[in-house]
Amino acid sequence: MVRFMITLWLAKLAMWVYKLRGRERDDRPGLLAIKLCPDFLRRIKKPPLVIAITGTNGKSTTSALINNKLVAEGLRVSFNDWGANLYAGFALNLMRCVNIFNGCRYDASVLEADERTLDVSMGQIEPDYILVTNICKDSLRRNGHPEYIFDIVERTFNMLGKKTKAVLNANDPISSQLAQNNERVYYSVADFGPQPFENIVRDIEVCPYCGARIEYNYRLYRHIGDFYCPNCGFKTPPARYEATEVDLAARTMTVNEEGAWQQYPLISDAVYNVYNVLGFVALMRELGRPAAELADFLRTQQVTKIRETCVEFNGIKYYTYGAKSQNVSAASTVFEYMAKEPSTKDVVLLMDELQDKNHPPETLTWLYETDFEFLNSPNIRKIIVGGHMYLNHRLRLLLAGIPPEKIVCVEDEADIVEHVDREGIEKVYVLFEIDFVSKARRLRDSIVERAKEEAAK
Repeated sequence: MVRFMITLWLAKLAMWVYKLRGRERDDRPGLLAIKLCPDFLRRIKKPPLVIAITGTNGKSTTSALINNKLVAEGLRVSFNDWGANLYAGFALNLMRCVNIFNGCRYDASVLEADERTLDVSMGQIEPDYILVTNICKDSLRRNGHPEYIFDIVERTFNMLGKKTKAVLNANDPISSQLAQNNERVYYSVADFGPQPFENIVRDIEVCPYCGARIEYNYRLYRHIGDFYCPNCGFKTPPARYEATEVDLAARTMTVNEEGAWQQYPLISDAVYNVYNVLGFVALMRELGRPAAELADFLRTQQVTKIRETCVEFNGIKYYTYGAKSQNVSAASTVFEYMAKEPSTKDVVLLMDELQDKNHPPETLTWLYETDFEFLNSPNIRKIIVGGHMYLNHRLRLLLAGIPPEKIVCVEDEADIVEHVDREGIEKVYVLFEIDFVSKARRLRDSIVERAKEEAAK
């Protein structure tokens, strides 16, 4: 206990120093706490409500909605909204909640949690709820395979037992199997339109119980849908919260909650954000928040600016849009959205994962497991690729059947600005690796400035 208290004081002092320097979101004070006291996360006092959100895709959007709702209620909430979703970020998050005597002064903590280290971190924190968005293929070098991540998350639930409720995506054949010894609640989305373009890779192909090929009554994207095994009883579990009517154009969904119906606004017209909003609704309803109150709140929300921003000039909308290289599911669903979003557009790929050209690269296999074929769409006029990996992207685009005349590749990303169309298009999307938020916005703004210069001539 003495070691913990000394660590808490030192880490609190470091937090104060970093705050004076305008670096309040730097998680190094949390890293210091973990190094000095390895069981710091277990010993620190927790708020009355602790919610963890994990999964391959959708963590940031879902956790932001949860945090925003709790804050709107007037609660004091600590949230790692800058993406520090490992041990150090958790330590910093929880240190905000306590005073120097380890007395809790916050009402809740919302933790976006990396699934790769979930067992060690959440085993100490012991959250009240864990919402799992999905489990999909991610970085091969870091995450290996979805089954590997499944084992980590399942081990977490086994450690926590009944003290933690699981909120799960019923339409995911992988993550829906989690937490069989815990209290579980499911959410799902009904079929609401044409089937997606055929994916190259599904993250689960065969039944985990008998080995037969998994079939679908409908599939909404990747391996997410109403699944069943024709050989045994493995199938989509019944959901307490089911989005039975989804209108992406109107951005609404109607949710059936055990016979009670409520329409909710959606924050975007992307199918994966239907699941993000529905996961939020399911968790908040489990917390007892009225459905109508949640609907009113969602009318005030939009996609987090880390993922999407927009600037309009002269009738053209210029977007930055997070796409996550190395994460084949995240990139594929964004590419599919580019094809289905009906506007005529130019697409800029700013997806080199490396911040330093001298850093050893990750495997390039993600390029060939990602559905670049979605970009071979008539509403995409041009695809512009920049960065030192531009030739790898060009080869993959050609293999996807995209005509060479639609592809522009430049090594110097600054040259991208020269190749973006100004006429005959409605939108420009800068798709960026998630670590390059500021870089993508600077490029987008340079494109807009060039358009303004041309308009002034």
